[in-house]
Amino acid sequence: MTLRAVSLLPEPACLRPDTSLLEALRLMLDKGVNHLPVCNGDEWAGLVDINDILGELLPSSARGEHGLKDLRFVGDGIALIATHIKELAAKRVLDVELLELPTLDEDTPLLEAALLLHRYAAPLPVLGADGRLKGMLSRRILLAHLIAQAGS
Repeated sequence: MTLRAVSLLPEPACLRPDTSLLEALRLMLDKGVNHLPVCNGDEWAGLVDINDILGELLPSSARGEHGLKDLRFVGDGIALIATHIKELAAKRVLDVELLELPTLDEDTPLLEAALLLHRYAAPLPVLGADGRLKGMLSRRILLAHLIAQAGS
């Protein structure tokens, strides 16, 4: 059985690379999702992650691998966070590192899709034969489909 049998998340609004991070964040919050696809024209470009946007609200000295481990000395930092939220309007989706994920197609076997979902911490894009985004495959959708198929 292939992904053709699975009801994907409906084709999501594909963000343009020049979409502001604030607009992307608002859309994520409105839709209750943690990731949104990014397309350059009709071409899949990657996935923007809400965690990357959250990182933009932190001081740059805390973002890196060897950055500050503790920000308690700053206090609540609400003024700093408010400033950084306003700055999200000027930053674009292309300013953060997009998640580069393997793409699936409608003929991908379900077991292969399960393996890839297990390896990556995000829903995976499913592209049609024309290369356009058909939808996103999440763990929940695949697992619900597999349980239904198993009759459990």
